[in-house]
Amino acid sequence: MQAIILAAGQGSRLRPLTDHRPKCLVKVQGKPILEYQLEALCAAGVRECVIVVGHLAAQVRNTIGSRYRNLSITYVENEIYDRTNNIYSLWLARTKITDDVLLLEGDLIFEPELLMDVLDAPYENAAVVDRFQSFMNGTVILARGHAADAMVLKREQSLGFDYRTALKTVNIYKFSYEAISDDLMPALGAYIAQGATDDYYEMAIADAIADQTMRMGVVHTGLRAWAEIDTVEDLADTERMRRWQWSRNVDLDTPTALAR
Repeated sequence: MQAIILAAGQGSRLRPLTDHRPKCLVKVQGKPILEYQLEALCAAGVRECVIVVGHLAAQVRNTIGSRYRNLSITYVENEIYDRTNNIYSLWLARTKITDDVLLLEGDLIFEPELLMDVLDAPYENAAVVDRFQSFMNGTVILARGHAADAMVLKREQSLGFDYRTALKTVNIYKFSYEAISDDLMPALGAYIAQGATDDYYEMAIADAIADQTMRMGVVHTGLRAWAEIDTVEDLADTERMRRWQWSRNVDLDTPTALAR
């Protein structure tokens, strides 16, 4: 199992904090968001991570380096991060994929048990989801039992969209090597060839679920805490959550889940 973290974006809604600092290095309770993610990967037994960088890429490289504790780090640079979106960043990582993949977006902070939950889930491909609440926005999943029935991007949620059974994607995914290399990456490439570089990788996942070329399970957050930090207000709300002190009590060199 290897991880891919998408951390190329400019974080424009977090300005001025991101004027001179990449979004993934913005600090929550004194620690960069990215370090929380890397610690969670270490605790889950993951040993390889690819970070896709762009905005202020050198800062990420200089801060994290090529190794974080037991985690080997490699980088892919999106040199046109200012005019592309996450579909292009993920596609750039295609040459680094050698195993099953945990995909994370670089603005997330979460309790590490979420990674253990998704790794232990009996699905080759899975999305971490939470019950949709009124303050949320973005891509949702409609599920039948523990299987995704449809993925609906924000722009497709028309006026009157029924959110009562919708599940918010947390932007943590697990993919088998076969699914990401044989299905997802070619689909991303096809979109990019059509000029859709400033779009979202979820389009390809939604297509694969719709045409049943990819079966995707859902893993609920339950009581696990998580936050997506897009704005200064998000950051302030997250700072007030005391759950992020978990790492002080975790032995990061003795993984609580077997390495995948």
